[in-house]
Amino acid sequence: MDHSTLRNIAAFAPLLATPDFVAGEWAEVTRSPEGVLSLPWFRLSETASAFVAAISTEDVASHYLAVKDAEARASLTRLAQDSAAIAGASVEQLGWVLTYQLRSERFVEGSLAQAFATGLMRAIAERAAVLAALDVT
Repeated sequence: MDHSTLRNIAAFAPLLATPDFVAGEWAEVTRSPEGVLSLPWFRLSETASAFVAAISTEDVASHYLAVKDAEARASLTRLAQDSAAIAGASVEQLGWVLTYQLRSERFVEGSLAQAFATGLMRAIAERAAVLAALDVT
């Protein structure tokens, strides 16, 4: 992940930290005139959607950062589940967690909603701001 990518992610830190930030809402089950039901899905807010779009278009999610061993895998899994642990994450670790979150949403509807709700995405944006200020890439 380059410095420009860090800055783009960091730009969302103040937006995700506002007291009125809402990640989105669950869409209701609907039935079409033909009787087809749509399952509930999470509709991201404009800000959350822009954050996800920014991450998706950057080099963050363009490749999978292979984990070398069980210890590294356990460490990265902890980062993906603990927003407080993100405060010490490296640039590479941020890339792994973001890739994990984006891919998770493909298989588990609402996993991004959970990442926003737990403060994980905010912590990632704030850590990106710190790393961008340090010019660490």
